[in-house]
Amino acid sequence: MDLAVVLSIMMLAGCNQTKPTEAKESAFAFDVYGDSRSMMYLPYKQDEEAQARQLMVDMFELVLPAKVAPEVVAKDVKLIYDPMTKELVEMVMPFNTASEVTTLKFDKGWVTEASVEDVKLLPGVSRTMFRLHGGDWVAREVVKDVKSGNADFIVSTGDLVWWGKQADKPSENPYWKLVNEDVLKQLPSPDKKLQDAGLDGRVFPAVGNHEVWDDSDVQGLLASFPYLKKLGVSNDHLIYTFDYSGVRFIFLWTGKYDYRDPSGWGATRPAYEAQMKQLQTWMDDAKSKGIKKVFISFHAPTFCRSGMGAIPQEQNPHKVIAAYAKDMNIVVFNGHVHTTELYEVDGVKYFVLGGGGAEQDPILPGRTHLKVPADYPLDQYWKGASPKEDYNYLHVNVIPGQPTKFTVNRFRPSSAKPFETVELFR
Repeated sequence: MDLAVVLSIMMLAGCNQTKPTEAKESAFAFDVYGDSRSMMYLPYKQDEEAQARQLMVDMFELVLPAKVAPEVVAKDVKLIYDPMTKELVEMVMPFNTASEVTTLKFDKGWVTEASVEDVKLLPGVSRTMFRLHGGDWVAREVVKDVKSGNADFIVSTGDLVWWGKQADKPSENPYWKLVNEDVLKQLPSPDKKLQDAGLDGRVFPAVGNHEVWDDSDVQGLLASFPYLKKLGVSNDHLIYTFDYSGVRFIFLWTGKYDYRDPSGWGATRPAYEAQMKQLQTWMDDAKSKGIKKVFISFHAPTFCRSGMGAIPQEQNPHKVIAAYAKDMNIVVFNGHVHTTELYEVDGVKYFVLGGGGAEQDPILPGRTHLKVPADYPLDQYWKGASPKEDYNYLHVNVIPGQPTKFTVNRFRPSSAKPFETVELFR
């Protein structure tokens, strides 16, 4: 054979070996929301007050030393029962600071509304920060989107439940039962497109700190989402990835809650450093396959101007993520801080989606605007205004060869226009 022909064949073979397999994109849509958990459910009969108070002690131990929590509950938590029905109707208690007084209204054990007065910073003014029907509205709307075919599936940024207590096993407690009744049981079975992608469910959560609170083995999570096991999730491995319609999804875990470092990346399953290595491996693999769009979800926020603030700089994954922005369109979904914020930094879009139903403490005095450096990225949602009560979810439309479309559907109870649909990053 002629030498030139041999060399040509070798060159072609070399090209075929190194050329990446192009990912085939197709149009689809999904919804994203986070921090959808309700506030605490309590035994509500008057003769169950001792049980209710013990649960309040357990709750306060999350933010107070174990020796202090019982004293605070005994001294400062007031339970009010209806004299006729003997059922709990109201509770008055301290909130995050000594000057904050919280009033919670109850119906059959569930908190239906919560308001806070800061007697030091804003005496005489009570702000509603939680309405049970706000989260109910979000759940109904995302379920409706999937049932109608407007969304293929749902992504959660974490904190679907309060904790793993109050049952023989976490999956049987009132919180996971509520998730199953209001969302999971309402959704259709995965269609052929999802199944062909290896996806046997309709909801894909990043693990939040509340999912592991008194459920270190994440029994409740794995019982509600058994298909996550197929994606590699276990009690000691809480991260996973999958590809869908030529797009990569990555889910990381920022860890349990520590009141001394409320937004810290304290994860141990795996730890931060190991997760960053795995993230780079998944991103490199996506790049080699020609994947152009990547969605990354984890609980604590990369950037945040309110509430508990962002992940500390030394554990912040932004630099790792942004290193890939020149080759791929990357979007990050976070939660944890119970508000909504938007950022675009170094070519990466960041969404803080904490308006799924939990109490919205960033609207309270002293937590609406944190002190940040002068060059800190701008929040493109509130644009400098103070956050308000805002229950919402994000609808994401992925279109091959075109910019991804982001639309927030929101419910603001105190607004003259309580229901709005707004396009973001236009």
